[in-house]
Amino acid sequence: MKRPFAILGLKTIVSAVTLFYGVVPAIADLNETHLLNPLWSEHARFHAAWFLAFSAGVSGTALYLLWWADEVVVPVVLGLMFAGGFWVAMVFKSAYGGALVDTNGFEHQILGFEANSFLFSVMTIILLVALVFARSHRR
Repeated sequence: MKRPFAILGLKTIVSAVTLFYGVVPAIADLNETHLLNPLWSEHARFHAAWFLAFSAGVSGTALYLLWWADEVVVPVVLGLMFAGGFWVAMVFKSAYGGALVDTNGFEHQILGFEANSFLFSVMTIILLVALVFARSHRR
């Protein structure tokens, strides 16, 4: 049976978000402001490398599930878990002394909003809409 065009579009949108969280952090963080920052402790750099490897692995798994296992809900939930981790870190940053921008880096903005907050908001909204749509179109 042919898959409806709407599901193909949904899988494409979820793939774009999945590639975003699997690739963009590596591009953004493989530099002197993050992973290679000499002011970060070796343990903090270890955690950054671990995070980048984990996010790439989850992204690859989600893409496999989307296109080869024909599953949409689980990849969307994986993406929401990734975004949820950002939101938990954001909400509790004052409790552990965290910040959205490193004092040795510079703040990127999109439409007047801090870039990470803006992008994760868009990603979260897309994935929540995708989850509702995917659940309503499950076989």
